[in-house]
Amino acid sequence: MEANGYVAALDIGTSEIKLVVGELLGGTLNILAEGCAPSAGVKRGAVVDIDKTVQAIKQAVEHAEAALGDQIRSVYVAIEGEHIQIAPCHGIASVKREDQEITDADVIEVINSAQVMRLPDEMSVIDVIPSSFTVDQQTGVVDPRGMLGYRLEMHGKMVTGSKTILHSIRRSIERAGLKLEGFVLGNLALGMSAASVDEIDLGIGLVDIGHEKTTVSVFYRGDLVYSYILPVGGDHMTRDLVYKLNCKYQDAKVAKEEYGLALEEMADVSEGFSFTNINGEVTFEPQSEISYVLEARIEEMFTLVLNRVQKVGVPTLSGGYLLCGGAAALPGIQELATRVMGQKTRLYQPSSIGVRHPKYATAVGVLKYVLMSDHHVSKSRLEKPDDRVAVAKPDGASQSGNDHDHDDNVVQDDRETKNGFGRLMEKLFGV
Repeated sequence: MEANGYVAALDIGTSEIKLVVGELLGGTLNILAEGCAPSAGVKRGAVVDIDKTVQAIKQAVEHAEAALGDQIRSVYVAIEGEHIQIAPCHGIASVKREDQEITDADVIEVINSAQVMRLPDEMSVIDVIPSSFTVDQQTGVVDPRGMLGYRLEMHGKMVTGSKTILHSIRRSIERAGLKLEGFVLGNLALGMSAASVDEIDLGIGLVDIGHEKTTVSVFYRGDLVYSYILPVGGDHMTRDLVYKLNCKYQDAKVAKEEYGLALEEMADVSEGFSFTNINGEVTFEPQSEISYVLEARIEEMFTLVLNRVQKVGVPTLSGGYLLCGGAAALPGIQELATRVMGQKTRLYQPSSIGVRHPKYATAVGVLKYVLMSDHHVSKSRLEKPDDRVAVAKPDGASQSGNDHDHDDNVVQDDRETKNGFGRLMEKLFGV
């Protein structure tokens, strides 16, 4: 993939699996192909049936390859879910050069040193995200390279996840005939690509409404400061209609997607949905009644979001709220969010042709994050710390994994390591 100049990003959702392929041309993201397939083997971000997940991934890949006209060999995967944990981390390293000038190698060492910490056996390191550096007594350093000092410190965040869940995702991708290039924190990538620099600095809330869950993320002063998953999403809206209309799930889904509105007041009195209920009776339900049920559920969801955000401790979200996710496509949802949360709200959907839908937001966000930050080589592959440290490979697997897999990739790893320092520095410092 990398040799052809384009990158593929995969979003393994509960309802659908989305694959987006793109390239960077003159600083602009160019979407080359997309693929989408129903997902039946995933539950709230975790693979519960590998066989079904493999088939869905293959189907999404086939759709994208047909449009691309080329074979997709590897992917970056958006990772999120209740198993993901983000915690502060701190690394310390001594400057090695005799002239005390800080180099790329010192930055690598201090980042790796932050991973020297005891983790629960079931957790694995996914990534370390630096926030700032300290050189001797000088704090708040963005890029320490070229500075003189004896002691280098790094303050940042460590992203960890369940080994079991990460392994299941990895195995599904491998069985689908793909190479897993690495995991990317979905809400971080989405926030960095969908929101402006000023919004992230002044404060913005990201609300990603999925099938079974809603991910709430708060960005402030240029950093992801809060992330929480609400166990409510588009599926709950559909099931509310199942009970209200006394109908089959598929009929309720059609009612929601084709006739549903997030605000009852927007309903057309002449519109409605005809269906056969569970008792075999042909029934007509006006759009206003369908929208009444949906509005009640969505209003409750945004109230929960607001309550969570108010507890974060951020003075104000001057950037307001950003809505995305498949369930955010419901007409009127932006207006209802603004009304409930009392701040400006906008709906985010990628602007490229073929992916102009909120459901593609995460996949496109990961794609843009990877391409813009040159994330092709993970930090942990450049220099591997002591074997006692629980450090993950880019795909999230522990380094103490299968030795045969490691041997197969020795040549590839060595080749990537040669360019690793420059790529890592681009990821961290954008230079």
